[in-house]
Amino acid sequence: MKHEEHDGSGFEAVYRAADETTAELIRGLLEGEGIPVAFKSQQVPWMDGVMRMGAGFWGDILVPEELADKAREIIAAYESPETPETKEDSD
Repeated sequence: MKHEEHDGSGFEAVYRAADETTAELIRGLLEGEGIPVAFKSQQVPWMDGVMRMGAGFWGDILVPEELADKAREIIAAYESPETPETKEDSD
């Protein structure tokens, strides 16, 4: 999977992804809402995942600082276990 690495300047970390697949999924979610995304990966290609295991995560999802709150809201809504069906059941 091709992704843009970023040094973090002007961007803020909004999500810590456990693996690259999760990072790509969150990127698609945010880009679908018009939020540009960059990654700051812990992956070191020649170490085959050793750094990810040591750090405990694959990398950070970064977005422009001014969109960080919106991005967090989108991610929280995505991760929320509440669906329209469960909300109706609780009413």
